[in-house]
Amino acid sequence: MLRDMSKNALQEAKRAISRLRKAVYWKPGKDIQHLKKRKALRHLPQGCQIKDYNKLISELVQGLENEVYLYEFGSQRYYMIKGKIREKEWIVIFSKEGITETAFPPEDVEGYLSKRNTALLGRVGEIVK
Repeated sequence: MLRDMSKNALQEAKRAISRLRKAVYWKPGKDIQHLKKRKALRHLPQGCQIKDYNKLISELVQGLENEVYLYEFGSQRYYMIKGKIREKEWIVIFSKEGITETAFPPEDVEGYLSKRNTALLGRVGEIVK
């Protein structure tokens, strides 16, 4: 369950989501790398461009009803937003600084979240209010 439901984690999530709601940020070169991977795995169509992938991520971050999770990996805290895009559940993972790590549609979303011991923080609309 939630190991750190502190105000700190909620404030971090709020800052990161607010930043991503303005624009999608990636580490240099990681956007193209992840786009190629999504195309190779057929998560996205071959004609998809980075602007399309970023638009999908933006839709996830803008969805006020989408769920926000805390994901701790070692000493680092990451956040995930889960939501539906075109009838398919997608997850976007991002750092506490609001830098996108990846976005993809897991085969088993609940299993994916459970295996990583994520903790539900609330809905986007509740966190960014």
